[in-house]
Amino acid sequence: MTPIQRALPLVNQVYEHLRAAILSGELRPGEKIVETKLAAELAVSRSPVREAMRLLTNDQLLVEQGGALHVFVPTIEDFHELSDLRLAIEPAAAALAARRFEQIDDEHLQANLEATEACLASGDRHGIVPLNNQFHQSIWLCGGNSRFVRIMENVSALIQYYGALVLDINNQQTNILQEHGEIYTALKAGDETAARDAMYRHILKDLQVIERFVAKYGGTILNFPYFVPSQEK
Repeated sequence: MTPIQRALPLVNQVYEHLRAAILSGELRPGEKIVETKLAAELAVSRSPVREAMRLLTNDQLLVEQGGALHVFVPTIEDFHELSDLRLAIEPAAAALAARRFEQIDDEHLQANLEATEACLASGDRHGIVPLNNQFHQSIWLCGGNSRFVRIMENVSALIQYYGALVLDINNQQTNILQEHGEIYTALKAGDETAARDAMYRHILKDLQVIERFVAKYGGTILNFPYFVPSQEK
């Protein structure tokens, strides 16, 4: 990892840096996080690293195992729980968004789809992950239900993390553009039923990808061919 550039509060910088490293796969699922090692790599003191690690634990991206912090390794049960939450809320949010869809929402989602297409064309997998998250967040906000938004923002980091894992294990990038396009078309048409159904299918497909891999390889995602746990030092 590159050293931190000091501009914003240091804790925030370290937090965003480590969060991006987890979501991009630079820090792998199951990898042990060593405070002193990270502080040296980022050229900062241990204090901001420690606080950033606490924040990432709150995000559920880091978990304590055997007295040390590791990057979270979700089980199939974890995927089911998050998918159940998303399937209960996001299709309803999409239906609300179709009812309230305005020109500014159209512009935001068009720009997102164009940026996603550009990432696909250039092979920029890391760029697709935040764009995927932004697409869904735009729909939560467009729906106008503040309680939906608060619930989803509480699990936003996990949604982005799980989404990155799904992209990794099944090369789902091209499907994202097609499925997001279907959702966008329904929103622009003001078709609440089509928006709800398209969002439901989109979320369900991610879960089905994980289920197929678990059925084939068993255990956790670390058993999938893509994932090789980092060697602890």
